[in-house]
Amino acid sequence: MRTSFFLTLIAATALLFTGCATKAGGDGYGDGQDGAAFAGGDASIDPNGAGFDPNDPNAGAFDSGKFEDTRTRVTDAGLEALYFTFDSYMLSPDELAKADAAAQYLLNNPSHVMIIEGHCDERGSNEYNLSLSEQRAIGVRDYVVSLGIDTNRIQTRAFGEDKPAVPGTDESAHSLNRRAEFVPYK
Repeated sequence: MRTSFFLTLIAATALLFTGCATKAGGDGYGDGQDGAAFAGGDASIDPNGAGFDPNDPNAGAFDSGKFEDTRTRVTDAGLEALYFTFDSYMLSPDELAKADAAAQYLLNNPSHVMIIEGHCDERGSNEYNLSLSEQRAIGVRDYVVSLGIDTNRIQTRAFGEDKPAVPGTDESAHSLNRRAEFVPYK
């Protein structure tokens, strides 16, 4: 439990002091500042210095094993994916109602738990996208916890670009793939 508190503290500190920068070489879309309005300007992250193991399927778990191995997935919770701007893990005020709904779901169902899955579009290296998707999942988790949900009831998973919501290489597909999904279990 002490380790998970320490990791949560590190993640929260990283969210305060770290922003996302455009990958070296640019992405061919705009001026590369799309995420800067949310992520603090020209601050950047080093995906090789990420504070998590991207190969650990249990990243973000708190003392209870993987929820998907010990519980039954709830498929009719009606929770919507929360979307992010390009190259950012900051929660948009327009998307907070979706995280509020996930917290309310957990408050209304005290025996249920949730996995928050972080995803990216296909631009950027695999390592960068895994790091960014983990930051997205952790940021959403921290917000939900701030609403009164016990951290033991939430786990995070980072998928990077591996599980796109929709296929495609245009901005309409990219915008739907930059997301966090709420996956409840009972």
